[in-house]
Amino acid sequence: MISFVALPLVAAMVLVGIHGYFGGIVLRRGIIFIDLALAQWAALGVLIGHWLGVHSEWILFGMGFSGTVLAAGILTGLDATTKLKHGQEATIGVMYVFAMTMAMVIMSSTGIEGHHLTHMLSGHLLFVTPKEVAFAAVLYALIGGIAWRLHHQWALATSSKPWNFLFYALFGLVVTSSVKMVGILLVFSLLVLPVLTAMLWVPTFKGQCFLGWALGVVGAILGLTMAMVFDIPLSLCIICAIMAFFFASAVVKTFRY
Repeated sequence: MISFVALPLVAAMVLVGIHGYFGGIVLRRGIIFIDLALAQWAALGVLIGHWLGVHSEWILFGMGFSGTVLAAGILTGLDATTKLKHGQEATIGVMYVFAMTMAMVIMSSTGIEGHHLTHMLSGHLLFVTPKEVAFAAVLYALIGGIAWRLHHQWALATSSKPWNFLFYALFGLVVTSSVKMVGILLVFSLLVLPVLTAMLWVPTFKGQCFLGWALGVVGAILGLTMAMVFDIPLSLCIICAIMAFFFASAVVKTFRY
C-alpha cells in the first residue's frame, strides 16, 4: 500500500512547489484565472491531437504546449484591454471560454469519447508513472531556476511585452505538464488556494510561498488519506483539503478582527 501511494504523494509535492511560486505571482498581478485559461488551451491542443489520431505522448505534449504558446501570444498582443478597468482579467476569461467552447465543439461533432473531458478536469494523479513524475520534477526545477533568477525582471512586470510573453510561455509549459497529470481543477486549486490562504497570515512574498508550500504538502497528505478511506478521486480530495484550510483561515481572520 505504501508503495502504491508514495508516487502520487511525491507528484503532488512536486506540483505544490512550482504552483506555489507561480500562484504568488498571479495573485499579485491580478491575473488569477490565467492558469485556467492556459490549462484549457493546453487541453484543447491535446484534444485536437486525439481528433487527428495522434498517439505519441510527446507529440500530444507538444500540441498542448503549442496551445498555451498561442494563448500567450494572444494575451500579450491584446494589450489594449489591459488599459481598461479589469480588462486583462476579462480577456483571460474570454480566452478560457473560447478554448472550452472549441473543445466541446470538437467533442460533440467528432464523437470523441467523454472520458477525455473527465481526464481534462481531474487527471490521473493516483496512477501517475515514475517517468511522468521524473519528467515533471526536472522540468519544474529548470523553470523554477529561471523564474527565481529573473524574478525581479519579469515576474512582476506588466508593461513589457517580451517579459510578459516569457512569463505566460513558461507558465504555460508548467500548466501543460501538470494538467496532463492532475487535471484543470487541481492545477487551479494548487495555484491559488495555498498562497491565498497564506496571504491571510503572512505579509511578505517569500513567507507566503513557504507557508503556501507547507499548506499544499499537508493538504496532499490529508487528501491522499481521504481518498484511501472514502474511495474518492485523489485530486478532488486534495482540493477539498486545501479548500478547508482556506475557509477555516478566512473565518478565523474574519471573527478575530
